[in-house]
Amino acid sequence: MSPSRTSWRIVLVHTITFKQARQWVPVVLGIGALRGLTDGPWAVVALVAGITAVSLATAVLAWWRTTYADGGTSVVVTRGLLSRSVRTVPLDRVRGVEVEAPPLHRLFGLVRVRVDAAAGAVQGADEELVVDGLPRAEADRLRAHLLARRSAPTPEAPAEPVEQELFRFDDRWLLYAPLVGSYLAVPLAAVGALLRLADELPRRWRPDLGRPDLTDTAVVAGALVAVVVVLVVGSVVGSAVVNWRFRLTRRGGSLVAVRGLVTRRHTELEVDRIRGCTVSEGLGMRWVRAARATALVTGLGDAARRGQLLPLGPRDQAWSVTRLLVEDPGPLRAHPPAARRRRLVRSCAPGVVLVLAGAVLTATAGWWWVPAAGVVLAGLGVPLGLGRYADLGHVAGPRSFSLRSGWLVREQVVLQRRAVVGWQVQQSFFQRRQGVATVVAAVGAGAGGYQALDIGAADVAPFAEAASGPWAGALAR
Repeated sequence: MSPSRTSWRIVLVHTITFKQARQWVPVVLGIGALRGLTDGPWAVVALVAGITAVSLATAVLAWWRTTYADGGTSVVVTRGLLSRSVRTVPLDRVRGVEVEAPPLHRLFGLVRVRVDAAAGAVQGADEELVVDGLPRAEADRLRAHLLARRSAPTPEAPAEPVEQELFRFDDRWLLYAPLVGSYLAVPLAAVGALLRLADELPRRWRPDLGRPDLTDTAVVAGALVAVVVVLVVGSVVGSAVVNWRFRLTRRGGSLVAVRGLVTRRHTELEVDRIRGCTVSEGLGMRWVRAARATALVTGLGDAARRGQLLPLGPRDQAWSVTRLLVEDPGPLRAHPPAARRRRLVRSCAPGVVLVLAGAVLTATAGWWWVPAAGVVLAGLGVPLGLGRYADLGHVAGPRSFSLRSGWLVREQVVLQRRAVVGWQVQQSFFQRRQGVATVVAAVGAGAGGYQALDIGAADVAPFAEAASGPWAGALAR
């Protein structure tokens, strides 16, 4: 297929956003400073005109020298003026396709296509193949071509795959957002940016709020209420912006997720490349029985976002969609008592150390409150250690296995047997003394490795063999 260019309207988008010209903006500002353009409205007009001209010129050159071609076996993207880059990806290496429509792109009727290419040697953003500035119809055609099955069509096969809706995001689930740390970071970042902007404003433009009386209980209570309101409202708004109208459907052999209020994203994943799922629950989420579900897809970049099957919702919904993709291996097995002792020791150790140090300080300086604080801290360590132990578990089923760990964020992963490419056993000096070990399942998806903490040393080889096959029995030697 002959190379094609993207829509010329992407030039306007890149000009407005200074995509290619951002590195040249300091140069233009420096030239303006050398020329003495520091005061007056005409100086501002000249700088704006110069920066816009540079942005327009670089956007035109980037558009003119960027082409893409999708053939029967590969997709090729060529870009660059002085330094040319040609990226070729075989279609059988494509792991997923995301169609993204930021606000400015939507204004001009364009989208951005991201192709996860399972690059292997390349890292970071280079794992993606990006075609920016396609009309919606062309983007849909390219997405369908990249994810098309290579098996020969049969007469019985329908012309268009039937779409099955797995579930739709319920707006009431936005109320879970204040219990999720990542969503709470949104209002905190916004407040920090506003404070920094206010600090940069001239003094005459800053409102005079006076000096609040921090000894007044009403003032302190009002400030705390305001902070709580900002955090709650901000987290809900942040969750709505990202997950608005989230919808997960199955279309033939693909999973399709659509979401976003300001930027609409259309992510499509091949079911055959899914090797497992992760259900994660933060400490606050567990109080209301909420969870997230994420698919583990081989070679998928930014899997924490693109692999989301349920961004936020009830725990039973997360497990329902997980069981649709991976067979449930059964209830988890508890870890040996040595694992419980190790967690109790680690949780209570800071308090015990504080008690011992406090005994010395009480005798020398009369600081009796130090050992008292140590006793309280050690007492709080008991339920903490028991809770951390209760969150451990592992099980191997006929076609899948599951591992669970974590306390602040409890994560349970369910993996297919075929996902495992190797095992690693880790055993410290103290683990050897107590007869436990940590076994890590190496997989080609998600985080790359998932561990079962402090399982019985005698159970390592049987568990690995049951979870992946007889070849793992070599761990017993």
